Amino acid sequence: MARMANAASQQGLEVGKERLRTFLESSDTGRQAMAMSGGMNDTRRQENVRMDRLNGDGKKSKAEEEDLDDI
Repeated sequence: MARMANAASQQGLEVGKERLRTFLESSDTGRQAMAMSGGMNDTRRQENVRMDRLNGDGKKSKAEEEDLDDI
């Protein structure tokens, strides 16, 4: 059930992004804002950011530290 909820939320996020992008592209103010941020030329650009796994105390989990040792 957790996987289904995660998949549904990811799909909802993608649909929301696409609708927001469409709305911004269709309005004059949105186009100006996207042009200022460079969004019109690069609307499909994605940045790869590595996230750390944290334990309940907000510290790196042991599994994360072991993964770094393998590198």
